[in-house]
Amino acid sequence: MWQVHLVMVMLRRGINLFLVFFLIACENKNETHDITNEVKKVSINLVGQQNYTHIVSIMNDSIKHWKLNNLRKYIEVEGTSEYIADSLLCFNNNKTRFITCLIGKVLLKPNPTAGITFFYGEKINNLWYFFSGNHIFIPHEMKNIKDGNPFDFKELHQISLKEVYNGYLKSNGEINEEWFISHFENVGWCSTCKTTEDFQKSRLEDVKTLWLQRDTTQPIKQLP
Repeated sequence: MWQVHLVMVMLRRGINLFLVFFLIACENKNETHDITNEVKKVSINLVGQQNYTHIVSIMNDSIKHWKLNNLRKYIEVEGTSEYIADSLLCFNNNKTRFITCLIGKVLLKPNPTAGITFFYGEKINNLWYFFSGNHIFIPHEMKNIKDGNPFDFKELHQISLKEVYNGYLKSNGEINEEWFISHFENVGWCSTCKTTEDFQKSRLEDVKTLWLQRDTTQPIKQLP
């Protein structure tokens, strides 16, 4: 069994701090503990099954809309790259934030690669907005195989349990609010922001910028 470890490299461009993550592997005979059901149960008990399902639905519709309009960072090339939102959402106690991830693969043989992108939801002014964060690059060599097959989404989900969701619950099973603050309020979003409201304004500006970076000579396409 292969166990993954996270290595972080920080790159500074101007005043913005970018984080690039790489995974390296070492052989380990112990299975990774699957916390999927435990974490999902906490989130569903908190927000309710119907609300959980609704938020997953509008999140996936938003991603489909971005793909349809070829927004930067969300472009998917048929036969070359493919990604989906993971099914596990971790909500904070106020039910205004969640953390999940996008799991994806690049299908170029003989060395297909994969990656995990932190993905965030935040309720601002009673509306849900979604944002992508840092990316974890997963080299093909981690599979230790020679058949050229890429990671499947189940394997990527298993990696994300440790690399994305591990900080959600404290050792006593309570939700770790500091984990959310560290993800939503840091210099990676905004180097000058001080308050929660400052960070929210910064992210909303990012949403506007994302749509302006598309091909503006074409009208915005709507989902069928």
